[in-house]
Amino acid sequence: MTSPLAGNGKQRIAALFREVLQAPALDLEAVQAYFDPAYVQTVDGTTLDHAGFVAHMRKQKEAIASMEVDFLAMAEDGDTVFTNHVVTATKKDGDTVVVKVIAQFVFKDGRLVRCDELTRLLQGGHDDRDIGSRH
Repeated sequence: MTSPLAGNGKQRIAALFREVLQAPALDLEAVQAYFDPAYVQTVDGTTLDHAGFVAHMRKQKEAIASMEVDFLAMAEDGDTVFTNHVVTATKKDGDTVVVKVIAQFVFKDGRLVRCDELTRLLQGGHDDRDIGSRH
């Protein structure tokens, strides 16, 4: 695992996506390394605390076989990183889900403490609209 404190904020976001979100299984050690215990995530108006985020990751790992992330743009200002990215996920049932995401990530002492994101389903079924916050 890459050290969550290594590199700048943009590099940490890329490593976090690779080692937590895109990993085939939930790695609680990686979650602990990258996410502050006070972590709060708001996706399309749904707010999850750290425990809710872990539950969300479990649900995603149950449904998704693989995930690719294409960062279209990233900007960094102090402890804040903004991204514009597209997530393409292959579900375990073979269906594909594509979501465009605009997100603001905030770090504290090198770990992620807050994420505020808006998502738009580009491809997938109606039941996939909550894929970014399902828990």
